[in-house]
Amino acid sequence: MGVLEAEGIVLRKYYLRETSYILVLYTREFGKVRGVLKGVRKPFPQFAANFEMLSLCRVLFYKKKKSVLDLITHCEAKDYHRALRSSLEKLVYASYFVELVDSVTQDHDPNPLIFDILRGSLDMLGRAGGAKRVRRVFEIKFLGALGFSPQVDRCVKCSSDVEGKSFFSAASGGIMCGGCRDDKNGGMPVSLGTAKFISKIQRSEMDRAEHIKLSREVGLEIEKMLDSFIRYHIGRPVRSLKLLGDLSRSGMA
Repeated sequence: MGVLEAEGIVLRKYYLRETSYILVLYTREFGKVRGVLKGVRKPFPQFAANFEMLSLCRVLFYKKKKSVLDLITHCEAKDYHRALRSSLEKLVYASYFVELVDSVTQDHDPNPLIFDILRGSLDMLGRAGGAKRVRRVFEIKFLGALGFSPQVDRCVKCSSDVEGKSFFSAASGGIMCGGCRDDKNGGMPVSLGTAKFISKIQRSEMDRAEHIKLSREVGLEIEKMLDSFIRYHIGRPVRSLKLLGDLSRSGMA
């Protein structure tokens, strides 16, 4: 197989020997690409921004049949996402986005929708004032791209329309009406406003989702819902969530 070309967002970067990197990128065309980029650290320090996490890059690479690492021959940044890097809050949110993408995707398993959601969310985060709202949009859209969208329009048990307060269960996959909730499946209380906000984001394009407003109360409910839902489906702690929690408690996020 000859040289392959793609656009990719840098998810992680490791040092390899004195002059090389291992880069992990998520590309639209080929999914996650994990490859070695040789001879670029000391000879060309002026190009270091090309390889930083969160950068949108144009990459040329070869798939190596007998190695888990591909060979990256060219990596050039098209968008450094500079607006994110001047804000600790936004940088932590962006790191959370790429950690989620990295944790649930496999090498060379393309999902163009995931790439578009990640790229759109980073762009949105760079220009939006409300980083928390961008996080909600990313999480809801990302879960949808994985096929894990929580059901919020109808009760997951009886399929009836839910009017008023409902109860969310990560294990059940969505909200339950009061009649279907019991001691066994429990669930956290969810207002109608929260269910409607999630439903709107699920149906909206990224550029429109950015402008959908939410109240502080709805934001807090959604945070609890989505944190539990993401942990349930990923099956392991998300390190960036702890940092986001620390920032929130300190009043910085």
